[in-house]
Amino acid sequence: MELKAFAPGIYPRSQALVQATRDLERGRTTEHAVDEQFERDLQQFVEAQEQAGLDLLADGLLRWHDIFRPLADRAEGLDARPLTRFLDTNTFYRAVLVEGEPHLEDPLPAPNLPSGRWVATLPSPLAFSFASDRAASADALARDVLAPQIEAYGAAGCALVVLSEPFLAREGGIEELRSALSGLPDSVPLALHLVFADAGAVIEDLADLPVDAIGVDFYSTSVDAIPTGFPKTILAGVVDVRSSAVEGVAEVARFAAALADREPAGLSLVPNGDLQFVPEPIARRKLGVLGDARAPLQEVA
Repeated sequence: MELKAFAPGIYPRSQALVQATRDLERGRTTEHAVDEQFERDLQQFVEAQEQAGLDLLADGLLRWHDIFRPLADRAEGLDARPLTRFLDTNTFYRAVLVEGEPHLEDPLPAPNLPSGRWVATLPSPLAFSFASDRAASADALARDVLAPQIEAYGAAGCALVVLSEPFLAREGGIEELRSALSGLPDSVPLALHLVFADAGAVIEDLADLPVDAIGVDFYSTSVDAIPTGFPKTILAGVVDVRSSAVEGVAEVARFAAALADREPAGLSLVPNGDLQFVPEPIARRKLGVLGDARAPLQEVA
């Protein structure tokens, strides 16, 4: 069984970067100085992932305020404006307003990470549709916004695109999601990550979706919900991004071993959502948990 560990999604900014962006808003620093701090944050995050022994590297989406806005800003027919609470967290995203036929005009640039070893995160087409209050269909957003972005990432050496999906387990829409996913390119492997949700009621329906991996929040989902011999790789959300308590390596390793005993097609240890919800020093320690918990599994694999 293939065993990996990595940390997709939005990573928290350092205190230095938070202060730099505040200073820019108040006219106390320059855009150049803030750009330099963004670059330092990126390099520190990459170093933290390397030190943790993670298999795939992420850029932390440090310039992203939420998962929807960067794509909406680059797409004709879309705008991101009204602040909307994200589930039951204390964070917000800008809801997507549909002002015409959505079409990605200019794909987001790929991060400067090693080709074939970096992981990207995008919204799932169903989540994107919910963010637009269903004014744009998942099919249209998949075909005309997400597909060209995924193609661009694939051409730039992306190893995996994780599609963040917080709404499916709560609101339904499996057939709409299935249709939309079928419109995405297969030039790069795809994972559907059900964040902050109990995947138990839908896990069997996910087995034949046109993706390579399914992400499960195991702080909301019982391990018993995973059928033995699940035919896709499981992205196991084994560190909790909603808590500043740092998980014990031995406990996470035992849980991962129990999950591996259910013989999914593959297993990757990941956070159960975006690490942006905890302070950066805590997030860094949680990266270490992922790598350290994966190590004993590799020894017996």
